[in-house]
Amino acid sequence: MEENIIPEELNIEYKFVDIAWKQEYVLARIADNERTHFELMIDRLDPTHSEYADWFEACKSIVEEIERLKFIYRQLGGSFGAEFTNVVPDSLDG
Repeated sequence: MEENIIPEELNIEYKFVDIAWKQEYVLARIADNERTHFELMIDRLDPTHSEYADWFEACKSIVEEIERLKFIYRQLGGSFGAEFTNVVPDSLDG
């Protein structure tokens, strides 16, 4: 993903917003976008519908935003469940 450099004069030192809050905020944004995507899938249009191109672009835009937010979440040190590849359960008995 291409890096978007923020001009130095727009940066601040966060004193009340910690990493956990930032991660939760980004996850909430991902969840909102997933709900929007689900709504679009429920209201799916036939390719012959006059508004199909708009619907398709809206879906594409949501998918791109979800990917952008996931990238930010990972940059903040977040991880999604499937990314835990070396986790061994304490007990195999369940």
